[in-house]
Amino acid sequence: AGSFFGSERAVSVTLTPDRPALARAGLTSRDFAAAINREIRGAAGLQRLEFDGEETEVSLKASGARERSLEELRIALVANAAGSPVRVSDLAEVSEREGLATISREDQQYVRIVGYDFRGPTKLANRTHEAFMKSVSAPAGYSVSDERFTWEVDESAKGLWLVFGAGVILVILAVAMVFDSVWAAAMVFLSLPLCLAGVAAVFWITKTSFSREAAVGVILVVGLAVHQAILLVDAALEKRRSGGQAEERSVDRATHRLSIDDVLAAASDRAGMIILVTLTTLASLIPLAVGTDPDSLFGSIALATAGGTVAGTIGALWIVPAYLVGRRSRQRGLTPAPPPPPPAA
Repeated sequence: AGSFFGSERAVSVTLTPDRPALARAGLTSRDFAAAINREIRGAAGLQRLEFDGEETEVSLKASGARERSLEELRIALVANAAGSPVRVSDLAEVSEREGLATISREDQQYVRIVGYDFRGPTKLANRTHEAFMKSVSAPAGYSVSDERFTWEVDESAKGLWLVFGAGVILVILAVAMVFDSVWAAAMVFLSLPLCLAGVAAVFWITKTSFSREAAVGVILVVGLAVHQAILLVDAALEKRRSGGQAEERSVDRATHRLSIDDVLAAASDRAGMIILVTLTTLASLIPLAVGTDPDSLFGSIALATAGGTVAGTIGALWIVPAYLVGRRSRQRGLTPAPPPPPPAA
C-alpha cells in the first residue's frame, strides 16, 4: 500500500506509562515526557555560546541521540528528585507497532491507495493497468476506483511524423507538377533517404539522443535538402532536351536516354549553385548551433538540419548522378512539322 509520495505502512514506537511506577519515582507525566523528548527528539533548546568574542547560536544534543535504537531507549536513565537511577523501561512499556502512517478520509469513508511498480514501456504499462483494474473485484461495502496518478502518454511524436509524411508528399507533388514528369519526382524522392542517412549519421557520431526536437529538424530537411537534387535533375532534363535527336521524337511525346556525358555536364554545371545553397543553409543554422547544447531544442534542430543538408549535398554531387545515367524520361515536346509533299510530276 502506498500514497502519492510514500508508503502508508509505518512502524511506530509506543510507550505505555506505568503510573504507579512514576509515583514511586516521584515523577509526573510532564517530567517523564520531557525525559523522553531528550532521548528521541532534537536539541533540548537553542543555546548561545561565545567563541573568540563572537556569539553563536548552537543546538546541544547528547552524542548518538539521532541514531538511538529501541533497546537504548529502554535503558535510558530518567532524572528524578530522589537522584536514584531509573530507566525508561522501569517506568513504561516500550514496544513497536506496525500501522498506517496516515489515515485518509473522503465522504466519510476511509480511503486506501494500493500502488505497484511496472518496469516496462509506458504503453504496455497502461494496457496492463487497464486489464488489472477490470480483473479486480471488491467485497461488499468496498469500491475500487482508479486514481490515474500516471504520466500521460505524449502523442506529439505521432503528429510530427504525420507532418513529415505530409511534407514528403507535398514536395514530390510539387516537383512532379513543375517538371511535368513522374521520372523527375522519382529522382528527387530517391535523394531523401540520403538526407535521412545523414541525420542518423550525425546523431550517431555526436552520440546525441534523437528527440522530438530533432524530428522538427528532419521536417526542415525535407524542404531544404531536396534543393540540390532539384537543381541537378533540372540540369539533367535541360541536357536531355538539348541533346535529343530529331529522329527519336514521336508524334506527341519523346523518350530519351541520359548519357554519362549529359549527367556529368549537368553535375558540373550546377555544382557551384548546389554548394552555394548548402553554405547559405549552414550559415543560417549558426545562430542556433553556437553556444547551445546538442540535446536542447535549438541544438537538436540545428544538428539534424545540418546533417541532412550536408548528406544531401554529397548525394547530389556523387550519388544522384549515378541514378540519372541511362534513365529514360518522357517529356512533352514540340512535334516537328511534316516535310512538304514532293511536287507532282
